Amino acid sequence: MRHPFPALLVLLLSACGTAPTESVVRAGQTAVPAAQFTREVFDLTNAARAQARVCGATPYAAAPPLAYDSRLEASAQAHAQDMAAKNYFSHDSQDGRTFSQRITAAGYPWAVAAENIAAGQTTPQEVVQAWLDSPGHCAEIMADDLQEIGIGYVQASGGTYGTYWVQDFGTRR
Repeated sequence: MRHPFPALLVLLLSACGTAPTESVVRAGQTAVPAAQFTREVFDLTNAARAQARVCGATPYAAAPPLAYDSRLEASAQAHAQDMAAKNYFSHDSQDGRTFSQRITAAGYPWAVAAENIAAGQTTPQEVVQAWLDSPGHCAEIMADDLQEIGIGYVQASGGTYGTYWVQDFGTRR
């Protein structure tokens, strides 16, 4: 889902920019900090962009690597936490906010914005592959007009999906 135009009227809200601190445990291993998972998603996303690919029936040239932005991360992490806490899966928050409204509220001055969400995948490799296998999500990853990214990840202790992943993309105006 993409919004190419900035909002005309924006109510800026403060957003927490702290890195995720929860841990992830893989079978037979010790806990892995969630920040390591988000870093892996970032690296895998940029590796995917480095190669030309076809998303659905649309060919994409290799795209430049994305830079990491803490405001996009704050938006992505807050949405992942909200979905986990309230046991839902949607680009729209249950309070009615869209991803572009959340990105704006986090203080990111965007000209182009997009979001990928996923739930249930247990590793960074699984979630990035799932996005690449989906034409629309793949197109967001490969879009050369997107320059920055922030990633959110939550492992829920209950609920329907268990894990929630969010990629918020943007290009500043």
